[in-house]
Amino acid sequence: MEDSYSRALLWAKEEEAKKGPKIQKAGVLGAIIDLGNCLNLIDVEHLDLVRAAHTAYLEICKVSGGVPARNKGKDMRERYLDKPVFETLHLLRKQDCKSQFDTVRAFFVEGDELYPTAGLRSLDHVQICVRNPYSIIGYFLPRND
Repeated sequence: MEDSYSRALLWAKEEEAKKGPKIQKAGVLGAIIDLGNCLNLIDVEHLDLVRAAHTAYLEICKVSGGVPARNKGKDMRERYLDKPVFETLHLLRKQDCKSQFDTVRAFFVEGDELYPTAGLRSLDHVQICVRNPYSIIGYFLPRND
């Protein structure tokens, strides 16, 4: 979660509750990340890349006889479709000898409306996925004020 210790800790504690003994104690680790060549999904220009990857993924499923994955759960938190779409996007770029993305940045709408008909929700957040480990400049234990 970008710039939100409390949201990151809430997510970690939810995962701890779901995973049981696999997670001993939920925590948050901060990181300094150089976004580098970023697939920034907050920028409209990059959304067409994802749309095209989705179309390609559906075609791959059709040709192979596979059934396309679907996102599930409250707020679509179980992103079974998004993962293969993004894997397809990165694979297509590699096949076309295009520069690979170091990071992916996106805004996620989650939780209850802050008030009736609100455009903001209680768990909205920005996430960064680091694909290139050299994008991580450093890490730290964040202050929890």
